[in-house]
Amino acid sequence: MHHAKTILCALFMILLPCFSSAAFCGGKTGEPDIHGPKISELSMIIISNPDAQIMAAEAGELDIMGDIARPSDIDRLAENKELAMSTARGFHAFFLLLNNKKSPWNSAALRRAAAMSIDRSSIVRMIFSGYCEPINSWLPPVSPWAPADSAADIYDPQAARELLKKNGYSWTLSGRLTAPDGSEVPPMKLLTPLARVAPTTAELAQIIADSLSVIGISAETEPIDFSVMINRLDRKDYSMAVLAWGMGRNPDSLYSFYHSSMDFEGGYNMTGISDARLDGALEALRGAPDEQTARAASAEAQRILAELMPSVPIYSRLSVAAVSKKWKNIFTTDSITADNMWTLLGAEPADGKDRPLRMLLAEEPRNLNPFTASSAYSWQVLGLIYESLLTTNPYTLENCGAIASSWEVKTAGEGKGRHTELVFRVKEGLLWNDGSPLTARDIKATIDFLRRNKIPRFFDAVKNIKKTETPDDHTLRIVMDGVSYWYLDNAASLPAIPAAVIEKIKDWQRWDPLAEDGRTGPHGLIGSGPFMLKSYRPGEYLMLERNPHYRRLGGDGR
Repeated sequence: MHHAKTILCALFMILLPCFSSAAFCGGKTGEPDIHGPKISELSMIIISNPDAQIMAAEAGELDIMGDIARPSDIDRLAENKELAMSTARGFHAFFLLLNNKKSPWNSAALRRAAAMSIDRSSIVRMIFSGYCEPINSWLPPVSPWAPADSAADIYDPQAARELLKKNGYSWTLSGRLTAPDGSEVPPMKLLTPLARVAPTTAELAQIIADSLSVIGISAETEPIDFSVMINRLDRKDYSMAVLAWGMGRNPDSLYSFYHSSMDFEGGYNMTGISDARLDGALEALRGAPDEQTARAASAEAQRILAELMPSVPIYSRLSVAAVSKKWKNIFTTDSITADNMWTLLGAEPADGKDRPLRMLLAEEPRNLNPFTASSAYSWQVLGLIYESLLTTNPYTLENCGAIASSWEVKTAGEGKGRHTELVFRVKEGLLWNDGSPLTARDIKATIDFLRRNKIPRFFDAVKNIKKTETPDDHTLRIVMDGVSYWYLDNAASLPAIPAAVIEKIKDWQRWDPLAEDGRTGPHGLIGSGPFMLKSYRPGEYLMLERNPHYRRLGGDGR
């Protein structure tokens, strides 16, 4: 399962664009019929300073710039007649955290009233100039697992007061909220990062504090160092706090955030929520044997979360990208901005003159060892070189084939021996970028290597694999320990590396694929994705070139 703590982030931390592993699902109704890459070279320009990035885009030195976060930058680039802007719903979510273990937030009625007192739509307009959307769900609205009303506006201060009154709350003559036992609800602190580091978050926290006064709660913001703030959240030494999470499309992370077993110091359940009904729904979700069961459990868990309101969803930040109008065949959807793999496949110079496409890389990748690379910047590069068995349909955000043409999730065994089995059919005729054949035995070698070495980055995805089998060159069978529908995503998202490369790696931790001496492993990044690394000049750029053996290059979409 996903380590939820690793996706926690402050609002002021920039979320990076995610490139799926060759998200090409051709041949199915409703999916793009795009073949390529059309370009022969892709230049990834390294510019870390945000102001310098904007200037480079304005000067025409960048053809694609993604993840533009500041509203002022978005407005500035939108005025440039040489650029086209694209906006999509993202996987970012911002929450007001409430300490459910302590009074007064141990009352679900009070938590729901607090949620109804915050005008999310106003926040989006005033602070983010509309480049966010208000949310009322524990998954971002873009997720195919989010409820239909995930963006519903629940702002209703009068109804909030009626709810409190119905549950025994009252108010003093001065307007202070009084609990059902007759005690006044004391003033509270709202933790927020320091204003000098995250001014927008600090401003937002103050708006939330002011909003709570409508229902008689006196709140004052307490700006502190972010690391200190996280430590206090871990210890439940807080009453309220604001925090943003970068989330995935699937709902299994809800278990980590809201199951009572995760309520311990440093645990993922920072609100301390503990409810038997919620635990049951989350357990059913995590152990769901198939998609139908998973969807029912996900819907039930989110229904209970809306009732209990352990935290208050506020907004989800939109993804924004800018693209030079000198390029055509730019691909976008409601959930994907122009800085995506489909664009890199189909993009062509509008004037017909072949030249490299120049794309922003906001930080130095530093590490291009696929076993140890952990930054999004490294994988923005590696994700163009390596593929996985499955990837994501750009329209529905559901699974679709990449290296695999088909897949099956089965439950086998009885009693304690019940377990999930995954069977993948690897497409025939695939080649690695060095021209050698790609078979199911390569995928098996990759998975076995990750398991054998307990490689930290991928350990969570392979720890429940009991064995792998390849009955033939195009069939991969994976036997899991226990039952879970989510085993599919874990196994199917691993990067595929040739068995011939795996066999030559002498030290996976120190392996530098760019080194030519071969002391720790073979030279080169051998993958099956649409691009290959041509050259890398640290601090300046990475030049990638078209993979001549890429499976969709010829247009047959195998």
